[in-house]
Amino acid sequence: MLLGIPWYIYALASAAFIGVKTVLQKAELKKEHSLDYVVAFSLVTMIIAFFLWPWVRLSNLDLLSIVYTYVAAALGSIAIWLGAKALRHLEVSFVSPQTVLTTVFSLFFAYLFLHEVLTGNQWIGVAVLLLGGVILVRGSFVSFHSFGLPAKLQIGKWFNKKTIWLFELFLILSMFLFGLATVFDKIVLTRIDVITFIFLISIFLFINHLILYWAVVGDIRQIPARVDHLGWMIVGIAVLTILSRLTYAQALNLADLSLVMPLKKISILIPTIWGGQLFKEKHLSMRIAVALLMLFGVWLLVK
Repeated sequence: MLLGIPWYIYALASAAFIGVKTVLQKAELKKEHSLDYVVAFSLVTMIIAFFLWPWVRLSNLDLLSIVYTYVAAALGSIAIWLGAKALRHLEVSFVSPQTVLTTVFSLFFAYLFLHEVLTGNQWIGVAVLLLGGVILVRGSFVSFHSFGLPAKLQIGKWFNKKTIWLFELFLILSMFLFGLATVFDKIVLTRIDVITFIFLISIFLFINHLILYWAVVGDIRQIPARVDHLGWMIVGIAVLTILSRLTYAQALNLADLSLVMPLKKISILIPTIWGGQLFKEKHLSMRIAVALLMLFGVWLLVK
């Protein structure tokens, strides 16, 4: 513990920061292209990260730590972009509960690479999370009872909404990459301190998003003109991002990945309830009910 604060307080703080950040991101992405937003967001985040410079310990770095950090950032860069595209085109109360499935990918990779073993209750928790994800699939249910249970199942609707399924695929791939990146986060944090890790990863994320922009759009010189209208909200989002990364990294430094990731995903309640109401999204009662079901799965994973 740092200053007597247990790991789960850091994980819960990270969850709160992420929850608020997600709602603000949705508001920005409603009026902004995802890749333009991601580049601007990562630039502002990197600038804020430079305020951590007095506590950065570059002397503790070795080549392998830098390589692991860059790999985590490379995976995270693509995951952030794909997640932003999904959040821009899908409803936040639909996307947010599903992001808890990142935990399933994280646990799989933690078992594969870090040899963290799940108990019987934790396997049940994984099953509950997967069940919640299946229930949330957009287009599966065409009508609902007033208290949120499905009234009619129409699988044929799956194949009539190709655009939605494309962004759903982006969301799943984003969660997969985030899950893999968390393993590298855990490895790096056994080698360097939290502040240095956040400082480095913020720089690497910006560099990677520039490369991604160049690969997709082709001309990075047009970035300033396309993002000059972004207001102060993006600064607030960047500050929340740095705070969420710091608290998450500190929790990960103190506890196993299989404990930290599930608890961090309590963040889904904030955008599901607040974001769903703010943006007047449909089927909100059902999505809140499923989010609570998935949080029960999270409880099974950390109990």
